[in-house]
Amino acid sequence: MTAVALHEPAPGARVAEFRRAWRVVLAAALGAGTGAVPIAFYSFGALVGPLSAAFGWSRAEITAAPLFLTIGGLVAGIFAGAAADRYGARRVVLISQVALVLAFAAMALLPRSLPLFYFGYAMIAVLGAGTMTMTWTRAITGWFVAGRGLALGLSLVGTGLIGALLPTYVNRLVEAYGWQGAFIGLAALPLLLGMPLTIAFFREPEEAGARGEAAPAVDEGGFSLRQALATRCFWQMVLSFTVVAVAISAINVHAVPLLTDRGVTPAAAAALAGLIGLAVTGGRLVSGFLLDRMSGPLLAFLMFGLPALACLLLVGAGTNLWLCGLAIAIVGLAAGAEHDIAAYFCARYFGRKHYGKTYGLLYTLYGVGAGLGPFVAGWAVGESGDYRPALYGGAALFATAAALILTLRGPVDVSSDVAPAK
Repeated sequence: MTAVALHEPAPGARVAEFRRAWRVVLAAALGAGTGAVPIAFYSFGALVGPLSAAFGWSRAEITAAPLFLTIGGLVAGIFAGAAADRYGARRVVLISQVALVLAFAAMALLPRSLPLFYFGYAMIAVLGAGTMTMTWTRAITGWFVAGRGLALGLSLVGTGLIGALLPTYVNRLVEAYGWQGAFIGLAALPLLLGMPLTIAFFREPEEAGARGEAAPAVDEGGFSLRQALATRCFWQMVLSFTVVAVAISAINVHAVPLLTDRGVTPAAAAALAGLIGLAVTGGRLVSGFLLDRMSGPLLAFLMFGLPALACLLLVGAGTNLWLCGLAIAIVGLAAGAEHDIAAYFCARYFGRKHYGKTYGLLYTLYGVGAGLGPFVAGWAVGESGDYRPALYGGAALFATAAALILTLRGPVDVSSDVAPAK
């Protein structure tokens, strides 16, 4: 086991890293934004109505599809991360982008079969697993050390920006070409936006060095997946990020019905829900910038603790649009920060040699929480008749996650003199 040593960055190191690898960040940002999970998740709400009208399926039946997307990601995520460790992230990404284009295009041929609909969403995650967070961030953690937090935030900012634009994009496609045209339009995103930049700019430092391009000295030390699994740190991270994912996804999916149940107009509720995508972008940038400058667990504590107060604010906000918007935006900030913080912690505590496998497993495990959150909230609302118990539960979940992450300490390598990362 090799511990991960920490060093203070040299003056100007952050600037030098960005000057050398800004193209990699750009490719990762657009590639991640046009990956399987952001496209499938953020486009889904706009497809519920058209699919229900076309096939006669209930909304409950249709909204079960994200769970199958989660299951597909759970099955394939760890393998995609392991493949990135072995064969390189760029190769895995390109193969997965091609497969993702075909998967979305195939959905346009969907017959009236609910099992095939669920299977299709599961296959979007399986075939597009190489476009998930672990491949893009594996390259970023190799290029950046001093500016790693901000680079990770920037590399994932595309998911929030694409997420903010997707509902309008899908609505216009549905109006012009029907739900079939919408799926073709979704297939065009990785083909026309993601792949060109991946081909032109996306490199890991090992590959760049082999081509004679400027590259940093690559630190290939760190914990194997088996060694990481034996640490308390890894499982404490799994629990904390899973609890956060449950609460975030529940509020994201239920934001519109929560507001309309109170008498907020559908248009106003949709506009407030749209704040989530913008707040996700802000959360990525803010958390990335601060991760390079303050204690990671303290920052995570703040990012996960503030939404607990936001849930309580939503309980009493009624139809006050300003207070509701503020609470929803705070939850969006946490949603943006979560992936950034998870990727940063994984590289910092366990190193880069087996980063793809380690973060791939972490990502898919807490992704289960994201799949369960809307169902748990829906059950709570069905049992109680309103959203207050679900919001109180969300506040408790955020507070629990904040407490867990504040006490996080990096694993100690007893065979060396290197202290645990903090």
